[in-house]
Amino acid sequence: MGKGEHVGDYPPPTDPEHERMQGLRAMLRNANLELPRTMRIPANGGEARSILRFTRARKDTEKSFAMLEKSLEWRREVGANDCLAAPLSDEHALILSEIPGFYVGHGTRGHPVFLDHTAVVPWDMILEKMGMETFLYAQVQLLEYTQQVVYQTASRKYGKPITQGINVWDVKGLTLSKFTAKVREISSRTSKIAQDNYPESLAAAYVINAPSIFKVIWAVISSFLDPKTVAKVHIYGSGPKAFAKLKAHLGDDCFLTEEMVCCGVKEVGDAEKRMGMQSGMAAAQTWIRERNESNIPWYVDEASVAMDAESESSDGAEPIGAAASLLQLVGLRRSNSTAADSDNGDEFFDAEEDAFSAFGDFDDLPGDGVGPSAEYQAMPSAPGSTVKLIDPAAQPSDAAEAEKREAAKDAAAERKKKSCCGCC
Repeated sequence: MGKGEHVGDYPPPTDPEHERMQGLRAMLRNANLELPRTMRIPANGGEARSILRFTRARKDTEKSFAMLEKSLEWRREVGANDCLAAPLSDEHALILSEIPGFYVGHGTRGHPVFLDHTAVVPWDMILEKMGMETFLYAQVQLLEYTQQVVYQTASRKYGKPITQGINVWDVKGLTLSKFTAKVREISSRTSKIAQDNYPESLAAAYVINAPSIFKVIWAVISSFLDPKTVAKVHIYGSGPKAFAKLKAHLGDDCFLTEEMVCCGVKEVGDAEKRMGMQSGMAAAQTWIRERNESNIPWYVDEASVAMDAESESSDGAEPIGAAASLLQLVGLRRSNSTAADSDNGDEFFDAEEDAFSAFGDFDDLPGDGVGPSAEYQAMPSAPGSTVKLIDPAAQPSDAAEAEKREAAKDAAAERKKKSCCGCC
């Protein structure tokens, strides 16, 4: 991480961490415990990345196991493992669409960026029409959607496992009168869910438009958070200069605009809606509903769905349905060229438009994960383009490979027959 940077790539395990990871795996096996699907997504680093996150969260193997065991039990109790199988009611989805929080692209290292207009969330309406428990369940759905869709898309786009995000908290209009006991309870409970069950998920957080009263409120909020999390928070003032400083840290792949954060309180969210963006929680419900109505299992990875949509549409047409809304949500463009399926469901991008590195850049994690793909390798290109992808059609087909293997077996059997002494 260079000087002045707040966000770096997630580092691979140190030797002591590697040892603790092995110990944690052994304890899971002995307890007959298995990680759920969203903790084993290959593009996100697989089981190894999840094991590493819990290892780092506690610095001690037994404490890490206790944390993970408790988290797995929590997941069973609240239904987190299959919460993406069915959406909330249309009425509740409409309420969630009023929450002004949006995915606005990616940071310089590929982390998804989430802009949250914290001070204008309609908490009174949410609590009155949804209730605390239903809202918290929707929050769990958002967290699982983030693992299954947002992180997986970022991991494929940037060619490395990404399991952390960047939060931008716009606190314009925040007053002590809005920070009620119920709001404090929601803040406390949502923070606890994230910290206890999705550790090591924050790459960095930026607070912008912080009023002078924010110091008092931050003192309360930070008491809910782990000290490591608090250290990742950077607080800025307001105005164009503060925005320029923030945008410089976020980079060009983040489409946060000055209009989004330097507007009046009454205009909050208008710029995002003009761009056709959905709130993050509404986007999660839309994705769940579209999968449900299309009879597509929620755990089928995005690359497969996108490829299916492309094959069913006319040549050169944009993907439809859930695939289209996802690509628009995170700013991911698709290539018009057709790519063959790989074992990992890797997605290809136009070499002239999207620099896509080889999977060899993935973190060197032990155990499960996505490794280099022999079929789909990024190679140096001629001047004028960033990378050149080997044409999948030029690679041996599955049938040809199978024929080769059968021929090799026959040859080996023939050699054995010739060298046999006849006693068998």
